[in-house]
Amino acid sequence: MRRNQRITELHSLMKTRLLLTDLSPLEETHRLNEDLHVDSVMMLQLLVWIEEEFGLRIPEEEVDPRVFHTVGSLLDFMERLAPAGTDEEQRA
Repeated sequence: MRRNQRITELHSLMKTRLLLTDLSPLEETHRLNEDLHVDSVMMLQLLVWIEEEFGLRIPEEEVDPRVFHTVGSLLDFMERLAPAGTDEEQRA
């Protein structure tokens, strides 16, 4: 899956699952907590939904607060978890 597709799907996920209905299009520089008002409980929920929606497995030891600093840092984290050449990437 390409990065721009992933950011679009992440935006949809945040609007529907986190009920951030007034969410403007995501920018990689948006800070999850300060700009998008995603609190710690929402971040945990987001991790679960990312696993479900994107088919990723998030090892507990990989979760680091820096992952949740910006939309871009979250996308980087998701890309590290998706092995190259997976079916997901081949469909993109």
